[in-house]
Amino acid sequence: MEVHVGTSGWAYAWNRGGSLAWFAEHSGLDAIELNASFYGFPSERTVRSWVDAGSELRWSVKVNRSVTHRHRFNEKAVGVWERFRERFLPLDDLIDFYLFQAPPAFGDVDRILAFAGATGLGERCTVEIRNPVVLGDDEACRRLQEAVVLVSVDSPDFRERVFLGDAVYLRMHGREDWYRHDYTDAELAGVRDKIAAIGPERAYIFFNNNHAMLDNARMMLRLFGRDRPGLAVR
Repeated sequence: MEVHVGTSGWAYAWNRGGSLAWFAEHSGLDAIELNASFYGFPSERTVRSWVDAGSELRWSVKVNRSVTHRHRFNEKAVGVWERFRERFLPLDDLIDFYLFQAPPAFGDVDRILAFAGATGLGERCTVEIRNPVVLGDDEACRRLQEAVVLVSVDSPDFRERVFLGDAVYLRMHGREDWYRHDYTDAELAGVRDKIAAIGPERAYIFFNNNHAMLDNARMMLRLFGRDRPGLAVR
């Protein structure tokens, strides 16, 4: 099983250099989930700078909210997506996933499936569903899993299920408190055990719990038997 662990962004107080370069060199992690792209399109120059600074990292890029929240996966969203994808072409070889986060009230599975097909991403398309009705519908989740990598989450609202597949994509938002929870070693070990029991070909785990994320991510790597990036779990 190939395991990659990272954080959701790098511009936090624990990043002493405040830069992607510091993260790549000093974090001890081997993956990064880019969240800033959800709020705005980065400049071409910025994307090219990420290629240089983050060349040793595996990337997941969160797609701009105009695709997921403004146009909600409709035909106009496809056009916005194509422009977004073009902006990230210099980084594309490093990008393992494009992350589409659906709004909490959005539950149109057919529209998501049609959109996913139009992206041409295949297994690089990962979708985070936040609608509790959809998440509780086994048939809807099955249909989604046949077309995309369905994001698993660990959060106060939903943490009991890790979605099966060749790839597991898990976002750690905070178990007891959104974005502020500091995971205990026992909690992290429990997550590790769930993933190990599934035995996917690849697992990507991103921590989105702000101040504790770096320490928690480093511990998760150690629990998987990795002390440095680039080693597969046997």
